[in-house]
Amino acid sequence: MAEALRVIGTSATLTEALRRQAHADLDFPVAFEVLDGLSCQSRGVLSPESYDVYDQWFHSVDLLWTAGSIQPIDTARIAHWDAVRSSDVLAGPARGFGTRPADVLFVQPDRSLAATPAPAISMLPTSYNMDSFAYAPDLALRRHPAEPESWAWLLDGRWHGRCALSLDPAASAVELALAVQAAGLMTIGDPGDLTVEEIDEMFGHLMARKRSGHFTRFWNSAEDSIRLLSTSGCVLSSLWSPAYYGLRSLGLELTYAAPTEGYRGWHSGMCLSAALHGDRLDRAYRYLNWWLDGVPGAIMARQGYYISVPSRLGGTLTDPEWDYWYGGLPAAADLPGQSGAIIVQKGERRAGGGYRQRLSKVTVWSTIMPEHNYLVRRWHEFLQG
Repeated sequence: MAEALRVIGTSATLTEALRRQAHADLDFPVAFEVLDGLSCQSRGVLSPESYDVYDQWFHSVDLLWTAGSIQPIDTARIAHWDAVRSSDVLAGPARGFGTRPADVLFVQPDRSLAATPAPAISMLPTSYNMDSFAYAPDLALRRHPAEPESWAWLLDGRWHGRCALSLDPAASAVELALAVQAAGLMTIGDPGDLTVEEIDEMFGHLMARKRSGHFTRFWNSAEDSIRLLSTSGCVLSSLWSPAYYGLRSLGLELTYAAPTEGYRGWHSGMCLSAALHGDRLDRAYRYLNWWLDGVPGAIMARQGYYISVPSRLGGTLTDPEWDYWYGGLPAAADLPGQSGAIIVQKGERRAGGGYRQRLSKVTVWSTIMPEHNYLVRRWHEFLQG
């Protein structure tokens, strides 16, 4: 029996439903190793011999490429590359601050990464989404009439001590940058590229709130955030889509915000380890192509994620599923999630509208900023403060 293809990533994409489907569809075994985001990045950079496929976020690809931990992906070996290349994220007008996926996609002749088309890429784009925060009914009751949903709510004293954040600084830093600016506490030039002075000023505001007890809850994964929001009395939290729909399946009546300032966008994909060669490399390409054949994209849709080749979903999503997840239309029927539990009730409409409408409202992409090391140092001070 062939050795298993080793895939490392996070629970966002390495789901049990995906594992079962890969086992059913592929004629070789695939082993998922689920890590938290920061541990996955560290393994990706430092130990390319320990994995075959790295499945994570585009904003981490510069780290792996600079370290020489991944190898170029030959687009001639990607069956639906033309559809990926023409996706709304990659072919549309550049939008948002931060690490826009196209900007670090193509391998240039000098081995730099850029948006200029070339035969090889650093990472195969797969799933993406636009993230914000969710809030509970008791917060909604305290919302002023006609008050717009805003990132400033992360700092709002009305829910002092009942707000939660992700532990990932690449995500939380840009969300908090949007929050302090929306709250009128400071002006930020580029929330995806904070200067040292902006970082210091921002953390000055955040540390004051941390010490007063405003920020007391932090989560490390979608599963962790589900536990936190279902048991702790938290009424507002930065939240990823699978956690939101997971909480909905438990009966929690949360609202997912469409902030007036726009979303934090992210795009994930898959990289090939620099240590891959021979038959194992061939299997890795087959796994990448399987990801784009329509079935994985449907599984991702049922937790709220989009896929880079939506044209392949025609035979894998039902019409009501497509209309709700991608079209922004009211659900024509109750819709199940990955586990089969109902997560969308008939008549509900996805917050923010259809996928093109939501994509047009990305303000900043998750990113590793030029001052990332300094930002992380201040982030750890914030967590410990």
